[in-house]
Amino acid sequence: MKMLEKDLWLKGYQYVGGVDEAGRGPLAGPLVSCCVIFSPGCIPSGLTDSKLLRPSGRNHYYQLICKTAFSLGVSIVGEKMIDCLGVQNANLYSFREAVMRATVRRAPDFVIFDWLKIPGLDIPSISTPHAELKSYSVAAASIVAKVVRDSLMENQYQELYPEYGFIHHKGYGTKLHRDKIAQLGIANCHRRSFCGKYL
Repeated sequence: MKMLEKDLWLKGYQYVGGVDEAGRGPLAGPLVSCCVIFSPGCIPSGLTDSKLLRPSGRNHYYQLICKTAFSLGVSIVGEKMIDCLGVQNANLYSFREAVMRATVRRAPDFVIFDWLKIPGLDIPSISTPHAELKSYSVAAASIVAKVVRDSLMENQYQELYPEYGFIHHKGYGTKLHRDKIAQLGIANCHRRSFCGKYL
C-alpha cells in the first residue's frame, strides 16, 4: 500500500504530522493521544499499527520514534475529564492538544488523523479510517500513545490501585477487571460514565 505521506511530500508538504490515540474504550485510566511529525527520509522502516506489534516491538519502535521524529506531542486526558466531556469530545480535545504540543518546534504543514478530525484546525488535514495502516506518522503516533498509556497503567495506576490488577488488563473491561469492580466497587481511577452498571 502506498503511504499517504508519499503523495503529500510530492505536493510540497514537508512536515507531515499524524495523530492517533490509545485508551478510548477502557473502564479506567486516561485517554492518551499523540502527534508525530517526521521529516522526509527520516522514518524508521517497518512502522505499523501498534495493535499489530508485541509489547517488545512497540517499545523498540517507541525508542526509534523518539530519536528520529522531527517533533512529537502527547496529550493525557484523565478519567474525570472524560466523564465531564464525554469520550468523543475528550478525544477531540486530546487530538488538538497533541497537535499543539507537537508544534512547539514547528507547526506541521499537514496533519493526518485516524477517524476523527479536529473542527476548525488552521492546518490542512484529512481524516481516514485505519490511518495507522496508511500513514507512517499515524502508525508512529499509535505506538507512542499505546506505550505511554500502558506505562501509566502498569506503573502509576498499578501502584495506586494494586487491588484492581491494572498491570494485567490496563483498565480494559476484561473479566478479571469486571470481577474486581463487582467485588470492590469503582475507584477514582474509573470512568463513571463507563461503569454505570456498577454505581
